[in-house]
Amino acid sequence: MNNSEDYTFNNLDFYRKHHGQQLYYRWEGEIWWQESSQSEWQKLFSIIGMNATKVFIRPDSEFEQVGYRINRELGLFCHPQTQEILHTWQPDATRPAVPIVHIANRIVQGSVRPRLTVIPQGQDYVTSVVEIPLTYPHPLAGDPQYRDYCPGETFNGTEYFTSHISRPEVKDLPPATWARNCPWLPWMKLGYGHPARLRFETTTARIDSFEQLHPNLIQLIRQQVPIYEFTPDHSDEANMTSTLYFKQHFDAYLRGESFPVAE
Repeated sequence: MNNSEDYTFNNLDFYRKHHGQQLYYRWEGEIWWQESSQSEWQKLFSIIGMNATKVFIRPDSEFEQVGYRINRELGLFCHPQTQEILHTWQPDATRPAVPIVHIANRIVQGSVRPRLTVIPQGQDYVTSVVEIPLTYPHPLAGDPQYRDYCPGETFNGTEYFTSHISRPEVKDLPPATWARNCPWLPWMKLGYGHPARLRFETTTARIDSFEQLHPNLIQLIRQQVPIYEFTPDHSDEANMTSTLYFKQHFDAYLRGESFPVAE
């Protein structure tokens, strides 16, 4: 392996190479929670997830070309020891169990600007760490029907993405990671202003085929949400988020149905 010279990586090369192809990503990890600022962090769930993705090169008036990515994304909350997919959660013995609303983002799409990264001589790869603060009015605040499902007027969280950009011949890179620190999720129904927070810690990797996903995930997709096995070439749908999905299926949640809803 020759790393005696600087190497310049163009992020759009990936989009050119895989233009229009069906790709899959597998991610999994743990979810911790802190019930109050004085509490210890405790493991709450494991999580298994996937992205069915297509990437494209598209013309752009500003940059000449951009990458474009269309995703279907699922994340399933699981028992932290057995990895069994869970469908209810009980915060404590004094409160009833509530349905778990799994992550089911039918469409998440957007463009990627061209970017060059230089890998210095003597190095096989460089590590990129992106920290994204998330502060905005909480989408459920202000509507009385969601008061028990909203942690407060403002959503305050942070996402962390760690990836490794390498020379073409480099193998066995450290795993990419995604982490998130955020308030409790609406389906947890902890009551307005409850201080509990969550921390997601996951690793992610591109895999060669759908069959390399977690077996429990494969089974659920093929039985319940088969559209998640494949990604469309084009979609006019707005991007889905967990909060929007919760609002969209709030009546099903109140009926105690299992998620994700069949589609």
